Amino acid sequence: MPAQECSALWSKVLQVYDAAQASGAATKTDTQVTTCSDAGVTFVLRIAAALKAKPKGLSGSAAGPAAAPGSQPSSQQQQQQQQGPPPGFRNPFLPYEEALWVQHLSPSHTLLLNKFNVVPHHVLVVTRQFESQQDPLNAHDLAAAQQVLAAMPRGGVAFYNCGEHSGRSQPHKHLQIVPLPFDEEEQQQLGVAQPPVQQLINAAQAAAGAQPLQPFPVRQLPFRAYAVALDNSTTAEQLEAAASQLLSHCQAGLPAPVSYNVILTQELMLMLPRKQESCGRIAINSLGFAGTILLRSQEDLQFAQQQGPMSMLAEVGHPWSSEPAEAKM
Repeated sequence: MPAQECSALWSKVLQVYDAAQASGAATKTDTQVTTCSDAGVTFVLRIAAALKAKPKGLSGSAAGPAAAPGSQPSSQQQQQQQQGPPPGFRNPFLPYEEALWVQHLSPSHTLLLNKFNVVPHHVLVVTRQFESQQDPLNAHDLAAAQQVLAAMPRGGVAFYNCGEHSGRSQPHKHLQIVPLPFDEEEQQQLGVAQPPVQQLINAAQAAAGAQPLQPFPVRQLPFRAYAVALDNSTTAEQLEAAASQLLSHCQAGLPAPVSYNVILTQELMLMLPRKQESCGRIAINSLGFAGTILLRSQEDLQFAQQQGPMSMLAEVGHPWSSEPAEAKM
């Protein structure tokens, strides 16, 4: 994306975010931030007591203006209803709240603010018609996410929770994106920031001698995880092919359906299979594997510090011993 378009997109995110916060359409939860070093990674832990009151998933209405009272549904609305999730589910993305809408990214995807944000400028890349969160990421999903990542001044982390043990909250397909850095003490620094797990992934790539887009195992982590490095020339079609290869490695030797998490930056894609959603009292989604975990109380913080964040991730991931010998790279 040209630099001018990146700047315009980021300016629009800032503008809509400020307006939504001021109107109450979106709510930022205050957090206490601390760090915890474990197994070579400095994890950022956020304690947000208000998360105890957050509804499951997002609430509110969400994806285009509603039909006027007494009017007939448009053909697009009828198609969305026909392709939608089971009756009884309130989809926050169809229609979306206009106050949360940033802009359309493509004919297939739109960009929304996260209604309940813990970090500022947390956004959602959402399919404009219903698609299932059970589906693998495709070129359209990944191209839309990369547009947003490219617009974030210091980089960002896109993540995808797929499957019942992944930490997902909505059945409508969406990626979430948060700006870097995770640690607020680094906010005033310059240059592109990296997620805390980046150094371990770099070491794994060097050990494997992997070239860009060549999958490699991240055996420096105590659970199954696979990655590819990306560069500026990577296309959306190449990203989709890489995601498909990583998913095959995640699924090898495990009973279907396999829950998994995806982490995406402009430099890497990381994917890992999930065994369970929670470690003890703490639910973990994709961001935990990037190096930041949301907690709901001081008791949660004490648990995380005693257990160790990396040990918590190992508890919810699959051990390397579950990887079939024939699938090893």
